Amino acid sequence: MAMKKTVLVIDDDERILTLLQETLTAAGYRALIAASGPEAMTKLTAEQVDAVISDIKMPEWDGLTLLQRIKTEWPELPVIMITAYADALIRTEAERRGADGLLDKPFRIDRLEEMLSGALRRAATTTNGAARKIETVLLVEDDDEFRQILLEVLPGMGYTATEARDGETALKILAEKSFDVVITDFMLPKMTGRELLQKIKADKPETAVIMITGYAPSVDGHEFTDADGFLMKPFRFDEIEKLLKNLPPPV
Repeated sequence: MAMKKTVLVIDDDERILTLLQETLTAAGYRALIAASGPEAMTKLTAEQVDAVISDIKMPEWDGLTLLQRIKTEWPELPVIMITAYADALIRTEAERRGADGLLDKPFRIDRLEEMLSGALRRAATTTNGAARKIETVLLVEDDDEFRQILLEVLPGMGYTATEARDGETALKILAEKSFDVVITDFMLPKMTGRELLQKIKADKPETAVIMITGYAPSVDGHEFTDADGFLMKPFRFDEIEKLLKNLPPPV
C-alpha cells in the first residue's frame, strides 16, 4: 500500500485551515496545518512534507516571503499559493519566487486537488531525474518584436526554434513536423492560446506546451491548467530556460 502524501496547509483563517485539512484528508492525503510562516517553517523542519498550500496575505510573514524561504531551503518542494487578492503583479512575483501554482479565492476544491496532484507528479519526475529532453521548439507569438527576441535567445540556450504568428499557422506546421515543445502566447489572433493548447493535446499529447501571457488569468486560472508550464510577461529568459530544462516526460 502506497504511503499517503503529506501536505502542509498555511492560512491564518481557522475556517479555511479546517476546511482544507478535512478536504485533503478525505482525498487521501495526510494534512498538516500552520497558522503562520514561522510555524510553517518549524513544521517543515520537523516533518517530511511532500507539498505546501499557503495563503498569501498573512500576519508576520506574507505568503510570498514564506514561499521564498521554502524554495531556498527545499527548492524541489511544490508550493501552491492561494489568495483573495490576486493581480498581475502578485502572480508575476509568485512565479518569480518559484510558486508551482496559484489559485484565487474562492476556488473549487476539485481545482485545488487537480493542481496539487499535478505539482506532486512534476516534483516526482524531477526528483527521479526524468526531465524531458528538449531540442526543438515551436514559438507562437503575434508580437513581432517579442517573437524575434525569443527566436534569437532560444538558439543560444541550445534549442532549434521555428516561428508562427498565430494558432492556425502553428497547427499547419505541427501537421508536417513534430516538436518537443510549443511556447505560445495566450492572446493570439484567430484562436486563443488556450484553444491551440487543446488542439495540440488532442492531436499530439506527447508535445509539451508552455503558455506565456501579459494578461492575468481568470478567477480560477482554468486557461493554464492543462499547460506544462506558464509564465507571466515580462519574464527573465533564465525563467523560460529553467522551465524547458525541467519539463516532466510525457505521461
